[in-house]
Parts: sequence; structure tokens; C-alpha cells
Amino acid sequence: MNLTLRLPEEVYKELKEIAYKEDRSINGEINYIIKKYIEEKNKEKKDV
Repeated sequence: MNLTLRLPEEVYKELKEIAYKEDRSINGEINYIIKKYIEEKNKEKKDV
């Protein structure tokens, strides 16, 4: 699936730096962040 994502320039720059430090592409970093967010939300559902 393709998706266009618009980010403020400052957010993009910070994300790019984080991705570089984690040895990931920006796309890979976004996927990682989204997966972690979903995991946290699913854990919250189970804890309630």
C-alpha cells in the first residue's frame, strides 16, 4: 500500500536523525513507530 504523509519539516528532520541512528530508513522508522503504538494500545485494552 502506498500512502502520502505530510509532516512539518522539523518533525521530518528529527525523524530522519532517529532513523539514521537506528540504522533504518525513514519509512522503516515510521513503520516501527506505528507498530509499537499499536502494541501499546492493544496492551492497554487488555489491562482495562
